[in-house]
Amino acid sequence: MDRNKGLGRKLYVAFFDKVAAKGCSIVRSITSPINNGSIGFHTKMGFKIDEGDSQVDGISINTDYDGPGKDRVRFSREL
Repeated sequence: MDRNKGLGRKLYVAFFDKVAAKGCSIVRSITSPINNGSIGFHTKMGFKIDEGDSQVDGISINTDYDGPGKDRVRFSREL
């Protein structure tokens, strides 16, 4: 895969513009707690990690978010 080309950032920025124009003031996202690349990307994009009910490696997570054993990191970003 071609990473670090800025495509994800461009897509998110275009998405932010579209939803803000429709009156959206907050965007939420989720990822797996083991996906360090995604966690880093989202925080660089201005997302904040939402408080969960547990922690993994110092990251707040929501246990069983997507079903038993499927923990997730939840993010939110104000527009």
